[in-house]
Amino acid sequence: MGAIFVFCRRISMRHLFLLLFAYTLLGGASQAQPLQDTGCAESGELLRNLYTSNITRRDHLYTVYLPPCYVADDATYPVLLLLHGSNANDSQWARLGFIDALEAGIKAGSAPPMVVLMPHGGLEANNNNFDTFSYDRILLDFLAQMSERYRSSGAQAIGGISRGGFWAYQIGLRHADDFVAIGGHSPYFDRSHVAPAHNPLHIAEALDRETYPRLWLDRGTDDHAVTGIEAMRTIFQRAKLPHDYVVHPGGRHSEASWSRHVGAYLDFYARAFSEPALPPEPASSGVELWLPAVDFGEVMLSLGRAELAAILAGELEERLIISESARARLAGRGIQLHADTEIVKDLRLFNALWLSTGKFTLLPFDELHLRLRPLWLDDQPVVDQLAGYPLVFASESPNYDPEKLTRITLSGTTALTRHTLTALDAMGLQQAASGIQDYVRRADYFHITNEASIAPGCPQLNVAALAGQSSMCMKREHVALFNLLEVDVVDLSGNHIVDFGYESFLNTLDHFAAQGIKLVGGGRDQAAAQSSLILQKNGASIAWLACNAIGPAYALANDDPNSSLGRRPGAAFCNKNWLHDALPVLAAQHDIVLLTLHFREFSGFEPNERHKNDYRAYAEWGADVVIGTAQHQPMSIELYPTSRGEIAYIHYGLGNLFFDQEVWGQRRFFMDTLYIYAGRLLAVEIFPGIIDGRARPRLLRGEDRFNFLHFVLVQKSSL
Repeated sequence: MGAIFVFCRRISMRHLFLLLFAYTLLGGASQAQPLQDTGCAESGELLRNLYTSNITRRDHLYTVYLPPCYVADDATYPVLLLLHGSNANDSQWARLGFIDALEAGIKAGSAPPMVVLMPHGGLEANNNNFDTFSYDRILLDFLAQMSERYRSSGAQAIGGISRGGFWAYQIGLRHADDFVAIGGHSPYFDRSHVAPAHNPLHIAEALDRETYPRLWLDRGTDDHAVTGIEAMRTIFQRAKLPHDYVVHPGGRHSEASWSRHVGAYLDFYARAFSEPALPPEPASSGVELWLPAVDFGEVMLSLGRAELAAILAGELEERLIISESARARLAGRGIQLHADTEIVKDLRLFNALWLSTGKFTLLPFDELHLRLRPLWLDDQPVVDQLAGYPLVFASESPNYDPEKLTRITLSGTTALTRHTLTALDAMGLQQAASGIQDYVRRADYFHITNEASIAPGCPQLNVAALAGQSSMCMKREHVALFNLLEVDVVDLSGNHIVDFGYESFLNTLDHFAAQGIKLVGGGRDQAAAQSSLILQKNGASIAWLACNAIGPAYALANDDPNSSLGRRPGAAFCNKNWLHDALPVLAAQHDIVLLTLHFREFSGFEPNERHKNDYRAYAEWGADVVIGTAQHQPMSIELYPTSRGEIAYIHYGLGNLFFDQEVWGQRRFFMDTLYIYAGRLLAVEIFPGIIDGRARPRLLRGEDRFNFLHFVLVQKSSL
């Protein structure tokens, strides 16, 4: 049956002007490369037609947009296939405003003229039976017929909303060579939804990263499809596939949300048709690095250089477990391990380490993951002593480039006040710094959680002191300790940060800024306190938030002049509505999201239910790392499996770094060093320490170190 004309709409110039104005407000395709004006005064046409499917042998409706002057010329055009969601039809995309935005974009020269096909899915679109009449076959037949009906340049893109996003990825990934772009707008993915052979999540895992179209995912912070979308994004990240991922604050799985972002959707498809695809990363020569590593919950921290040399010389090391492929690769490098070395199948390596006590492995650097912790060599990180290290090789397939590694060392409470203040005066700043100075300076960023502001006359109380006899301050000359340690980031989320008044706090901000120290978690007003610290280093983009969950109220920044204490500077409050909206947006925009927070203090080494519920919620909302910085004793660690398929690193409390508390738990602490490689959180290294003389933190050694690590990692953590 031939095409039946159902309706044709022409857009008036007045309508076009209003659309162009609205489109500009939406942001539209302003990011796209400028295109030449079509020179055509006509408007495009929106038509509703019928075609007969070769699959169902029935007539099906579809809507088509033809660009300006399509009828008057014989030019060919790129084709965009847009699929609607469940309980919608082929009018959905036009109803949301996409066609109006496209018309305006073509006239403005910011979007190329294109043919847009919008088929009506009907019952088949909601059917998961992949048989003779499956919807993917119907759509492929539809495209084939439309390529004969309309003048196509051969460039095709496919996108969809919700259920339509499922089909866009299901078809687009299986036929990647046929599309320049795939867009998913709140797409619905679920591993149990359909069989693996037809499931976009499984199909994506098998992608060849050298041949791919442009990829887009977006959702709202309150979108019920979040779990599947995050799972797809995780697959793209692991495969290092370039993709756009956008999270809209407050957005829901609704037409009201989608209509607000049609300008961004158009921008994506316009760029796909106007700009060349990104090439794959070129191969390069470099080094192949191997590291000793343990299950994260193992108490072993370091391997001796002599012990490693003996292993590589063929001596038996009964603590070593190694995979079959690792043994073969080392043999290819001329390293023959002792014949009685424990060898396991590759897939059993982690379980073998987890089930054993005191065991370690040797593995390539790129095979590290959060459940494996890199060991030191002679109590120093391996990456800091590669000269002369025996497990680094020249390679045409390198796995390590120091220019792709970013290290962030995080520490707990620092309060240069009370007895710590007098201890610093007695021992001197050089001695106080000497126990950790060499270690923390190696990091790209060293972080301190500072509890006290600089105050004139400190430690004498003044009339501005807000916490009475418990008020904390630090002497201006003691801030030089931060310079000796080469502190890069100061966390201002502590509950004593404004004890000596707001003027002292503001002066402290100015002092840190003058030293070039970055600040997070506090500021001159609420907006500044809640601002994310963005770190761009070695190809990684890291977003950092810090906040205070407990107050007191006077320590929390507030922009409301009608609040009980008025407008004031201070720490950011851990407002859950703020974090619920901010974390997923940051996760979409950056490689790593880090949250450090001052939580309710108590004397235990294990988190209570409120700790666990809140920290896990922050991880679910998008934080890759959640660190408690205010607990005065070290707490347990959790490797939390998020619903998006990633592991979040949660350390419920690091303990004190510089503080005067003298009991066993409050003298011991952790510093955690994040290894971020090529934009991915690869591993976390731990530094177990003890504070001597109330002001000199240092590395724990010997039996004390073993007992402390056993207590926290084995007795108090479920690793």
